[in-house]
Amino acid sequence: MNWKWLLTTAEPRSRYVLLVAIGVVLMMSLSYPVWYPGGRGMAAFAAIAAVILSHISAKSIMRK
Repeated sequence: MNWKWLLTTAEPRSRYVLLVAIGVVLMMSLSYPVWYPGGRGMAAFAAIAAVILSHISAKSIMRK
């Protein structure tokens, strides 16, 4: 696995940031019924997972 590709941002950065931001907002809104009753800890876990998934999604979208 190419770790350098996975751990760096994509170019152009403005498009990458936009894709990640949209992904995080979408994933947090879709998972609201799960993390809201769980409290702060569950919300933090959901936010970290959303950022990681959005990063990977944005990188794969921009790779094509």
